[in-house]
Amino acid sequence: MNTQLIGSQAVKLLSKLTGQDLTVHDITPQVVFMANVIALLKGVIHADAKVSEDEVSQFRATLSKLNVGNKQTFELSKLLYSGIQKYKLHSEIDDFLILLVPLSEAEKLLLFGLGYRMTMADSSLDESESKYLRDLGKRLELESRYLDILESSFAGKSYNNQDFQEVCDLVDPARFHDLGTVFVNAADDLLTALNQLVKIEIKEAQPVASPTNSVSGEYQKLQGFQLQKQSLLKRINHLSELIDGGIKESFLPVTFQDEIQAIKDKLESQRFRVAVIGDFSQGKSTLLNALLGEEIQPVRAIPCSGTLSVLKYGDRKRVVCRYRDGSEQEIAVEDYQKKTAISKEAALNNRSEELLKSNIAEIVFEHPNLLLCHNGVEIVDSPGLNEHPDRTRVTEELLKETDAILFMTNANKLLTQGERDIITRIKEREGDRPLENLFLVVNFMDNLDSDEDREDVQIAANSIIKDGSITGKERIHFVSAKSALKATLSNTSNEYLVSFQNFTGTLEAFLTDERGSVILQSATQKLNELTQDCVNELNNATDSINTNLAASYKEEILERIGEASGRFITIRKMVDFLRKQTTDLALVSWQENSAKFQAKIEQRSKEWKTDHNPLFSRDSLIQDYVGQFSKSLQDEINLWVQLHLNNEIIAPKLNLLDRGIKEELTALNSSFSGLDRKIGTNFDDNFSPAFNNFDASYVAALTAGGVVAGGAGAAAAFFMIPALALGPAIIIGIAAAALLGGGGLFASMSDAYYQIAKQVCDSGFKEFEKSEDSIKEKIGEFIATLFDNRIQSVDALIKQVISECENRLELEDRKQQEEGNRLRSLISSKKQEFEKSLSI
Repeated sequence: MNTQLIGSQAVKLLSKLTGQDLTVHDITPQVVFMANVIALLKGVIHADAKVSEDEVSQFRATLSKLNVGNKQTFELSKLLYSGIQKYKLHSEIDDFLILLVPLSEAEKLLLFGLGYRMTMADSSLDESESKYLRDLGKRLELESRYLDILESSFAGKSYNNQDFQEVCDLVDPARFHDLGTVFVNAADDLLTALNQLVKIEIKEAQPVASPTNSVSGEYQKLQGFQLQKQSLLKRINHLSELIDGGIKESFLPVTFQDEIQAIKDKLESQRFRVAVIGDFSQGKSTLLNALLGEEIQPVRAIPCSGTLSVLKYGDRKRVVCRYRDGSEQEIAVEDYQKKTAISKEAALNNRSEELLKSNIAEIVFEHPNLLLCHNGVEIVDSPGLNEHPDRTRVTEELLKETDAILFMTNANKLLTQGERDIITRIKEREGDRPLENLFLVVNFMDNLDSDEDREDVQIAANSIIKDGSITGKERIHFVSAKSALKATLSNTSNEYLVSFQNFTGTLEAFLTDERGSVILQSATQKLNELTQDCVNELNNATDSINTNLAASYKEEILERIGEASGRFITIRKMVDFLRKQTTDLALVSWQENSAKFQAKIEQRSKEWKTDHNPLFSRDSLIQDYVGQFSKSLQDEINLWVQLHLNNEIIAPKLNLLDRGIKEELTALNSSFSGLDRKIGTNFDDNFSPAFNNFDASYVAALTAGGVVAGGAGAAAAFFMIPALALGPAIIIGIAAAALLGGGGLFASMSDAYYQIAKQVCDSGFKEFEKSEDSIKEKIGEFIATLFDNRIQSVDALIKQVISECENRLELEDRKQQEEGNRLRSLISSKKQEFEKSLSI
């Protein structure tokens, strides 16, 4: 299938039919073929404007046999079924052609074969159904004789046996192997149906006489060789699939696929190359026509072969001119003889000059009906020898890649000195050994009048064997190519046709038994050697299976465990260092700021308010002042916590610690990501969320009651616990006793308020000073809590990482054991398949 023709129009059309937004990557050859099958079968069913149950049944059976294995193709096929029915693609021919054009001729023939089979679902070929297929085939430029064969075969009518065989060859499942199961299954289904028709149709007409058949005896040995070749190619394809599986499992090196492909390419491209050479006007072209059973080469009584021409098999008749500059051009078939022949004037006057001026290197004629070529033979017709040194060298050069050389000589002037010189040069090029692949064909035997002349010619011809120029069985043949050709074309027989058939039989035996057997043996030997190499590699793979976890794998994971532990130690050292530094700074700051508390509070005491009189309700007054003292002291502590402890000391240190922790965890996470890439684990999937979501500041703030976030009140109250634990009553008692000790006399009312406030401050700070050590201890505990929260969170994460690593080691060790058992079983099974292929 020419996938380059699957363009935007096809993508758009298939998107419409499936209701999906498809891309060119979704449009596989199998999808295109399924769309065409569904549409064509629908077209046949609806061609006669009526749908029978038998047609519906046949339609479903056909789709079922295609067995779409690929899930995506299967789903698209279901959508195509609905879309084609909805938009009636089978009747929208212009749209239908968009999907039909990319198909090769063989693929089109396969599709139409399924269509003709559908026409017989109701046991009769309706004229409208035939017209639908014919019109569509004409639009696709499909050869009408192929449609004739399909229609005649399924309708039970007589047909040309050779054309029938050609159709069968074109839809051979082996042709579609690379395109997928849909094509192979379709071809297998159609070919089975066609072969059944051959067995069932007893009243089938006798095969039409074929000129080629009468000449070649149907080339059964060559056909047999092709069957052996196809059988070997099937074995190669099977081995290729086995190798692919081994490569995917990493049991076999990828170079094995290159080796098997090289064997396959060489065998697929193999053709028997037969060169017809000789001096001009020795009947080379007539001999070729007799071999082919058709007047293809130009024949005149004067020299006429003007250039090198190659006749080979092709799906259709076509002629390609290949020029000396490397370019090529397809020309009309009817122009072939004109191109290959030189002009009469040049032939009669100055032939060599015209040849030298020609820019044509060779002309290739591809033909589907030449049985000899159809069986893998390419025939090369060269210009006459000894006409010009340059052309002679060209002819001699082509013999390097030739399997058989048919050296033409004239019975009336047998083996001229020039011809003997040519044979000698060919022999010298081959190491001066007798030529095994040269056949001396003595032509124009019908021009000899007497038996004596014939006997003399035979004796003279056999001298070439005696002098050691050629060797081998039946290498000399006496023929009349012209008489054999006439008998062939008239479907009669004569002695020259019999001798010619003996010649072709000998040539066929040489190609198959001597050349062909070497080719098959060589390919088989290479195949066996490669198969044995595969078996050896599988044995090595079995020996290399280690059920213990790979040392490098284990070492890598253990290294990560050590790294995780090491980074935790680093973080702990960082925490310890910053915690001590923070505590030291906090205590210095506390010392500096708490020393200023008394002066600040005494100053604020001048603004304390009370409703009590110092003379009549002094105790109540003192109690009021004690409350305001406590609040003033609490405010100072809060201010210190917020401005100094939190903002200046704790927050910067915690931020520094958090950055340090993040750096260590990020490095650890990156290390596990690298481990995943290196040994194929998936730690990153498990740990990345934990690493990325780890926010030390958030965790610490949460566990500390929001201190870092600005809630300093809790901390301040926390610090005041030692002082307030004494209770306001104690402070009141101390203050009252001090006032009584002073006589309780005041210079004035304002002085009374002042003295009582001062005494409350003095008494309060005396008690506050007693809790100094306890407060410092609380400060240390508070800071330690913040930093310990970090280390606890990190510790939990690191333990999770280490635990996961340890679990993974245990799991991988167990999986390794199971994988080892699986691999042993798989390798053993594959090895059996390879060994089995050796016995084929």
